[in-house]
Amino acid sequence: MKGRFHTMRTRSSERGGIGLTVPLAALCMMSILTLAGGCRDDANVYAPPPPPEVIVANPVKRDVTAYTTYTGVVEASETVELRARVQGFLERIEFDPGQRVSKGDLLFVIDKRQYQAAVDRAEALLRSRESALEGAANDARLARELADQRAGPEIDALIKAARRDAMAADVAAAEAELFEATLNLEFCEVRAPIDGRITVNYVDIGNLVGRGEPTLLAKIIQGTPAFVSVDVSESDVLAVRRDRAKSGTPGDVEPGQVSPGQWRPSRLALTGDDEFAIEGVVDYVQPELDLQTGTLRIRTRYENTNESLLPGFFARVRFAMESRESLLVPEAALLSDQQGRFAMVVNDQDEVEVRRVRIGILDGAMRVVEEGLSEKDRVIVLGVLRARPGSKVTPKTQEPAPGAP
Repeated sequence: MKGRFHTMRTRSSERGGIGLTVPLAALCMMSILTLAGGCRDDANVYAPPPPPEVIVANPVKRDVTAYTTYTGVVEASETVELRARVQGFLERIEFDPGQRVSKGDLLFVIDKRQYQAAVDRAEALLRSRESALEGAANDARLARELADQRAGPEIDALIKAARRDAMAADVAAAEAELFEATLNLEFCEVRAPIDGRITVNYVDIGNLVGRGEPTLLAKIIQGTPAFVSVDVSESDVLAVRRDRAKSGTPGDVEPGQVSPGQWRPSRLALTGDDEFAIEGVVDYVQPELDLQTGTLRIRTRYENTNESLLPGFFARVRFAMESRESLLVPEAALLSDQQGRFAMVVNDQDEVEVRRVRIGILDGAMRVVEEGLSEKDRVIVLGVLRARPGSKVTPKTQEPAPGAP
C-alpha cells in the first residue's frame, strides 16, 4: 500500500510540476518576442558610413630648372666614301670589315701593271726630250754667238732659239705626262684618308672597278666625336634671347653660347633611356631661320670616346634654361576635364573643394603649378576617386608629397 501510494504521489507531483512550467514558458516567449520586436525597430535606423579616408600632402616649394627637349639623329663627325679613281681589276683587300683604320693605311690594291708601264714610257719620253732640248740649246747658243760676231746670219740665230724653246715646251709636256702616270700608279693603292671604322667591302677581289665612273669600294665613318642636330622652334629661340637680355648677357656672346667662349651645355638620352646621362655642348647654330618649317637648326657635340653613340641612333636632346622657385604637386594628383586641369583640396572643415590650376613644366613625377594652389593647401594625392566635391573626408597627411626628392 505504501509503495503504491508513493508512486501515485510522485506521478501527481510530476503532473503538478508540469502544470506550473507551462505559464512560465509562455511568459518567457512573450518577453522574447517583445525584445525581438524592439531589436528590429533599432535596425531600421540608418547609420551613415564614416567619411572616406584620403591621403593629402602640401605642395612642395623649391627651385626648378626649366628644360626644352628636342629629337634628332646621331651623326658621324666625318664620313668618307672610298672610290676607285683608276680602271683596273681589284687585286687585294687589306682590312677586315668593321675594323678601326688610321689615316694612310693601305686598304685596296688595283692591278698596277699597265700604270707602271705608263710611268716607264713617260720617263723614257722625258729623257728623250731633255736630250733634244740640250742639243737645241747648244745650237741656239752657237748661232747667237756667231750672229753677235757677224760671222753668221741673224735669222739663223732666231730660228735655232725658237727650236730650243719648242723643245723646252716638249720637255714640260713630258714632265706633265710623267706626273699624270705617276698619279695613276699611286691611285692603284687606295689608302684611308681619315681615322675611323671601315664598312664591309662593296666589291670583291677580281672585279673590274673604275670603268666609266669611280666605283664605290667602302666607307670610313668617324664617330668620335658624334653630333646631333635638332630643329628649335622660333618661339623657343626668342624665349632664349629674352632670357639672355634679362640676365644681362654681354652682346658679344656668340649664338649658342652662355658666356664668351663657353657653349651652352646639353644632355642626350637614347631610345629606352629615362635619364639624360650623356653630356655635350652646342657646337653650331645656323645663321638663318628655315622659312618652310619656322625652325632654327642647332648642332650639339658629344665626345663619344666609348663609341656608344652610333650614327643613325634616334636621340633626345635636352637643354637647361632658366631656374626659378616654383610650387610642385604630384602629377597624379592633377585631374583634367573640358575646362582644364584641377586639383582636389581638403579645406579646414575636411570638405573636398575643386581648385582650378594653371600648370607648368613636368619635373620628374612632379608638376609645376603656376596658379591655383598655395603651400598650405592640403591636396589629395591618393584616394581621389573616393572624394566628391562638397563631401567630407578623413584626411591623413603624407610627408613629403610623393615624387618629391
